[in-house]
Amino acid sequence: MQEGQLLRPRSDIVQAGPLLENRRFVSLCLARFLSSTAQHAIYFGLLIVVIERTGSSIHSGLLIFSFLLPGVLTGLYAGVVADRSSKRLVMFLSQGLRAVACVAFFLWGDSVWRLYAITLGFATVAQFNSPAESASVPAIVPYERLASANALLNLTSILAQGVGMLALTPLFMKTVGEEPLFIVAALLFAGAAFVVTSISGLEAEAARRERPAVVGGGLIEEFRKAWRTILQDSKVSSAVVQLTLATTALLVLVAVLPHYLSEVLDTRVDNAAFVFAPAAIGLFAGLRVAPWLGQRTGNAQAVTTGFVLFLVCLASLGFVEEFAGLMRDQATPFTDAIEWTGLSLEATVAMGLSIPLGFAFSLVGVAARAVIHERAPTHMLGRIFAMQMVLGSLASIIPLFIVGGLAELLSARIVVSLVTAAVLVLAIYSHLWVRRQVEALPRAV
Repeated sequence: MQEGQLLRPRSDIVQAGPLLENRRFVSLCLARFLSSTAQHAIYFGLLIVVIERTGSSIHSGLLIFSFLLPGVLTGLYAGVVADRSSKRLVMFLSQGLRAVACVAFFLWGDSVWRLYAITLGFATVAQFNSPAESASVPAIVPYERLASANALLNLTSILAQGVGMLALTPLFMKTVGEEPLFIVAALLFAGAAFVVTSISGLEAEAARRERPAVVGGGLIEEFRKAWRTILQDSKVSSAVVQLTLATTALLVLVAVLPHYLSEVLDTRVDNAAFVFAPAAIGLFAGLRVAPWLGQRTGNAQAVTTGFVLFLVCLASLGFVEEFAGLMRDQATPFTDAIEWTGLSLEATVAMGLSIPLGFAFSLVGVAARAVIHERAPTHMLGRIFAMQMVLGSLASIIPLFIVGGLAELLSARIVVSLVTAAVLVLAIYSHLWVRRQVEALPRAV
């Protein structure tokens, strides 16, 4: 596919119709809701457990490292499997094995180091679900509804994140503890595996023509194919880079979360979900606006708009104390009323900033996936989404330990500002580098 060349609409694959009357799509959404609820409950629950047991940003970084490392080691192979195997079978096995991992958390989670080990296994099988799920969308949704389908899937993820992080995890951690939470998560994953079995038509043509690459040269060649496919279209390249950087920035900042909450917002780590809950408002708004904006400006432009807004909001989180000071000077009765409730003014400012931050991140996520679905070859989608995950994991691992150590030495607000600046520099450099690669590609081929 040459630069700027769009694939033909995929009306020969699926017929148009209301998305919520498409049973296969509804089943995909339900499976995502169940598994994402369990996944976010596990992630947030483990983060709280590790922080409470160790009180260290370095250990929280180690936990996130345990989630990310499998993406580097197995992410691309997961994309190959998604493109060349039954996507339904891949999703079923990923959901089922994560249910087994949750039982392992319940049985052997009394040691922090065992938690890390089980997390590695849990995250490894999780890698296979996302590429298969993302690559399934064009097979069950008409071309002209891809942006709306991605918005609905993102809405499902947001609802699941809210249920997992705002309801399940706080409820269990403040009452009966993490062990019953692990059992509930196992049941949710098992339910998702059952729902996936009802989704038909996910056997890719490539699955009947090609064998999955295994290791060594075969896998390296698959890496090259995915990379060349991304570089052949500057809009796909830009979408992948911006989605990767936005996701990476949030992952890295989680490692600073304990210090940010205590030093800047003057609140406890188990209140994190409450403080950043308003981000859901922005996320919902982004889901509504993304398809509309994509139709008017193009999805590629929508990605860039969301990414710029994301950087502005991210930088603002480093200045909540200054914003709070201005509010105290200009609106004393209002600020006194807020602090009378027991919530710090800094936390209130962070809650407000989380709304446009959530909006921007949602806009980037929906529009970027729509660009990839629209412009990338269907038989390569699993590998491309897996490549994006691999890039995100690689980009996060080293910064995780750097910011974890910096948070112990410097203030959390300085670390937030440094992360924002680093993301901006990387975005500019990546844009220039990708443009050179795209320009050079026709001469190299």
